[in-house]
Amino acid sequence: MSTTSIISMQDLLKGRGRNTEFDQANPKRIKLVRHSGDVKQDSIIYEEYNGSVDELYYTNFKLFQKWQCEQKESNMNNVEYIVAFLAEEHFECRFIGVFKNCGKLHQTTPEAALYDLKEVDGFEILKDMVVIDWGAGTKNWMHNWTTIKEVVRIEQTSRTDGLPFFTRYEDVILSYEQLKAVVEDNDWKSKLSCLNCVYVILDKKNGKQYVGVTYKDINPGKKNGILCRWTEYAKSGHGNDKKLVELLEKEGSIYAEKNFQWSILETLPLNVTPKVAIDREKLYKIKLGTREHGYNEN
Repeated sequence: MSTTSIISMQDLLKGRGRNTEFDQANPKRIKLVRHSGDVKQDSIIYEEYNGSVDELYYTNFKLFQKWQCEQKESNMNNVEYIVAFLAEEHFECRFIGVFKNCGKLHQTTPEAALYDLKEVDGFEILKDMVVIDWGAGTKNWMHNWTTIKEVVRIEQTSRTDGLPFFTRYEDVILSYEQLKAVVEDNDWKSKLSCLNCVYVILDKKNGKQYVGVTYKDINPGKKNGILCRWTEYAKSGHGNDKKLVELLEKEGSIYAEKNFQWSILETLPLNVTPKVAIDREKLYKIKLGTREHGYNEN
């Protein structure tokens, strides 16, 4: 191990009581995988998504998992666990989870099959935070467990300025104070300006919710994306949503600071049409009952 290494990934994951089954697993049946590049044309999800793997992970984890579950049978022979990483700059990779192979589901091509890969509990505190040195052999995307991977850094869950690190869109949970800060932060602005979304505002005091959606405005020059809409909330707390306006007029703006929480339910493309966006919004209103029991008026 190099003098700059913190610990090996193997020592960090195994034998520390994070997951008993994984601790007891045969090392010969554990593989390390490094995901990189774009989704290939022969992938099971290619018609749904054909961009970069890392963007897929951060924007649609459910679809990423479907993509990851398709593997060549020759690679999965006698494999019980895969420890997955996302490629970053140079030889660095970011840990994204441990997945148990619960068996082959069905064949997808003559050489590949869909496997039931279930994420293993116990590693949440390390997920998206641990960065390793994969080594110079980046062409080899799958390594044996015995190939030591050195941890080069473990990032904190929040920055020194109190803001959370951005990991994935589906992980976003922001208080009102955090919302006001992230719409002015360059790192967060770049993430929030490149996609639209269906979002939910939770009133933590009473459990009521408001579901909204962002999409391209038909007015010339009007910006879209999550950033544009959430900046409006940052200014007022209510974003001119009728029932939220009424609530804050009655309770004062301090109510939003104490009780409101913003999160993302589903990401949408930057060029999503209003009809598609509004249809997705309606679906979540029905799922969460926000017309009958929340703050949505229609």
